[in-house]
Amino acid sequence: MADKTTTSVKAGKKPAKDSSSQRYLPFSEIRDNLIIMKDGSSRMVLRVHALNFNLKSTEEQDAILMSYQRFLNSLNFPIQIIVRSLKVDIEAYINRLKNIALKQENTLLQEQTYRYVDFLTNLIDLAQIMKKEFYIIVPFDFENNESIKKTDVFGVFKSFWAALSQEESVADIRANRVRVEKLKKWNYDRLSTVKMALDGIGLKGEPLEKEEIIKLLYNYYNPRLKTENILKTDTDNINLG
Repeated sequence: MADKTTTSVKAGKKPAKDSSSQRYLPFSEIRDNLIIMKDGSSRMVLRVHALNFNLKSTEEQDAILMSYQRFLNSLNFPIQIIVRSLKVDIEAYINRLKNIALKQENTLLQEQTYRYVDFLTNLIDLAQIMKKEFYIIVPFDFENNESIKKTDVFGVFKSFWAALSQEESVADIRANRVRVEKLKKWNYDRLSTVKMALDGIGLKGEPLEKEEIIKLLYNYYNPRLKTENILKTDTDNINLG
């Protein structure tokens, strides 16, 4: 006689771990704008827009440096600052100029447009023009946060990686969802603290959303590839484990 009560949910077949490089990645999932690490901690990413420090007066520069120093001293949790140097990609702009040249009826203007395209292409190739992107990684770890009782998070996300090949009760799934929401709230509180402090310095920061995080991570681990293909997939719940 079949049991009428469903007490567990079977996860999908787990891919062979030995055949995938994903087992070396430190994170397992991306939920909304939250990166869930394999050790149960989480990360949120803040993109910071730079200001032109050299255009500031001496007094303004001193004030910015003092404010930044106070910001660092006020933190009671670690952060990671990432500066990425990327080659400027103007391929879309070049293609747009070529299309304009094709439609140009004036022969002289068409020739000048093509010359401008050649100039930009050679300039980028020879000068290696780079742009910089700035990010702050804000972490949250239950074990390092004394304000959170360990009993509330015992075993939290411990099964994220292993659950792919195990049966998980409905109650466990619901409990994990509640814990994820708590984790998201606590991590966002820290992110807001950093963002407000940067606003006081004159640095504008904005949290990365899910697709932006995917692009950042994908480009970080695949610097020579583009992200168009991966973003065509369903990104409601990205599992990178």
